[in-house]
Amino acid sequence: MKNDKMEKGFLKTKKTLMERIKGAFTGEIDEDLYEELTEILVLADVGFPIAEKIIDSSREYLSRGQLKDEEAVIDAVKRSASDLLNEKAKVPGDEPVETPAIILVSGVNGVGKTTSIAKLANMYKNKGKSVLLAAADTFRAAASEQLAVWAERLDVPIIKSQEGQDAAGIIFDALSSGHAKGYDVIICDTAGRLQSKKNLMNELEKMYRVCEKNKGDYNLYSLVILDAMSGQNSLVQLESFSEMKKPDGIIVTKLDGSAKGGVILAIASTSEIPIWYVGVGEGVDDIETFDVDSYIDAIFE
Repeated sequence: MKNDKMEKGFLKTKKTLMERIKGAFTGEIDEDLYEELTEILVLADVGFPIAEKIIDSSREYLSRGQLKDEEAVIDAVKRSASDLLNEKAKVPGDEPVETPAIILVSGVNGVGKTTSIAKLANMYKNKGKSVLLAAADTFRAAASEQLAVWAERLDVPIIKSQEGQDAAGIIFDALSSGHAKGYDVIICDTAGRLQSKKNLMNELEKMYRVCEKNKGDYNLYSLVILDAMSGQNSLVQLESFSEMKKPDGIIVTKLDGSAKGGVILAIASTSEIPIWYVGVGEGVDDIETFDVDSYIDAIFE
């Protein structure tokens, strides 16, 4: 089924891919074309190993096909990419979160963590769920204030730090309030960057321990935010955040502002962690559940 938001969100990626693939086709399907198609996918941040797999599979479709035009080439690449994702991608389903739920949201500074939390809060609120926010990123200046602005806009409550309180203490207060008042979803902003990776992981581990100990009958989930504009570096970030505890899901952001939407092919086909949602615009409603067919259609149709 066509997804208009996905189409809009991946427009830059689609435009760039289609122009390059059509420009590569000169009427001959030969080794030069296959090499150029591989390079085109690499430039879209698919990554060389995945690009090579897709193009190798495309050879089979093209060798069996009777048509030898640019549409046949596009269709072969599309079908190969679809085959790969349908085989490899971990798909969370339409409702990956079972309420009541605690969601810990991580990600390095600048990936759109605060905005993604706002989108999640809005999404759950629109589904009729009561939402509580916890501003536990105490290590970035103005992080708490930014989340508080979103809380006011969305008309959802927020737990912020008291003077001298650490991040884990804010999480504890949020869980206590959430249990007492019966909130369906508690979304916690967490540390994005400290002075070293070791300190960051130690702080995140402390937050997880507090949640595990005090979650009660809530289901505990962790999400990591990845910025599409970071390209292949997002895979490095995912690996770092997975060292302490493997996240339950991924949100890929800023897809509308980048032609690097191919990075989703790399993430989805190589990671054991499923992509839950994709950010396809700047609006608070611009978040979509990741779906392989909608994604493939959005970048190749």
